[in-house]
Amino acid sequence: MTTLSAIEWTDMTWSPIIGCTRVTSGCDRCYAIRTAHIRSHHPSPKMATAFAGTTHTVDGRLDWTGRVNVVESRLLDPLRKTKPQKVFVNSQSDLFHDQVPDEVIARILAVMALTPRHTYQVLTKRHGRMRALLNSADFRLLCEEAEARLVADEATPGLSRYEREQHRTKWWSSFAKPLPNLWLGVSVEDQKTADMRIPALLATPAAVRWISAEPLLGPIDLYGPLVPGRGRPKLTYWLTGRPGWGPEKTDDRGRVFQELTVDPRLDWVVAGGESGPGARPAHPDWFRTLRDQCAQSDVPFLFKQWGQWGPEAPVDRDGRLVRGPRGEGMTIANDGTLYAPGDLDYPDGPRYGEAVRAGHSRARLTQVYSVGKKAAGRELDGRTHDEYPAPRAATSWTENSR
Repeated sequence: MTTLSAIEWTDMTWSPIIGCTRVTSGCDRCYAIRTAHIRSHHPSPKMATAFAGTTHTVDGRLDWTGRVNVVESRLLDPLRKTKPQKVFVNSQSDLFHDQVPDEVIARILAVMALTPRHTYQVLTKRHGRMRALLNSADFRLLCEEAEARLVADEATPGLSRYEREQHRTKWWSSFAKPLPNLWLGVSVEDQKTADMRIPALLATPAAVRWISAEPLLGPIDLYGPLVPGRGRPKLTYWLTGRPGWGPEKTDDRGRVFQELTVDPRLDWVVAGGESGPGARPAHPDWFRTLRDQCAQSDVPFLFKQWGQWGPEAPVDRDGRLVRGPRGEGMTIANDGTLYAPGDLDYPDGPRYGEAVRAGHSRARLTQVYSVGKKAAGRELDGRTHDEYPAPRAATSWTENSR
């Protein structure tokens, strides 16, 4: 089933796989767990079966069971959609989860190959398996076989006789490079997960590489660690591409030379705060850093949302500050430490000394307010950011970044 989506950066979702497991802190308040639990009790037997067994309650906490369901009836849905769409793949799972068979991933990629009119947006936290599969000649063969079966099956919807003949004869040449309509991305929530997942993404063949920094739970520096007094001794080149020398070539006069090359870089950055029950706030400077670094590197940036917590104090019609559970503000430090009202009052605040010892200067402390996703909105410093990438020439399956 493909459904229209309210997610700001896509048009619809396609979820042929249901179920997942938590891996890092970004999963702690996963909306998909709640959705899956509710839908597993849906009055429609078809819907309930798709989500059956994927969630349970452990020690009072709703969680994934680790079971992953492949919903066969949804696998061909994009073939039935004639209007070009941006399609978010597996909003209720992770395409590269270890319980998803290689053959199923190959079938999903084959559907993408057969529908070049759509743009597919994939996000994963399983960066290792993504890199391994998409650099594997054996996996490419699985994809080729999966598409050949779809083309040969007269029951496959949405394919004319001409298209079937074209794919029968041109499959390998069309898939010898990454799918031009696949935007491959990783989810990152802080510097630790960015350091793990972004290098793997850049080492994976893709026409468009992107990150979703949502929920953003800590600062992320895409340029490399900033060391006081030393600048950035270890540049990442994630936003610019690492420069280097290509293989030796010989011109028509027999002279040997090397061309300057640039390794893959990020093509798109999406960032947003956490929403929903128990949402954790983000420091506004975390978003500003990503925005500014993208602007300096000419990389498209999309600010999805503030989430539950925003930087603007809630006021009533008379302009008075609203008090209460939703209107009470919290102070957040740049490292994510939260302080309740009164914690930092000088000199008797119960956590004032802690903040001083941690080096949390007043200049890097800011107020955030629990006002709800809708009220917090999507404006960052007075404007929205809705930039999208333009696909580049796809690199070959075997080309990796250094």
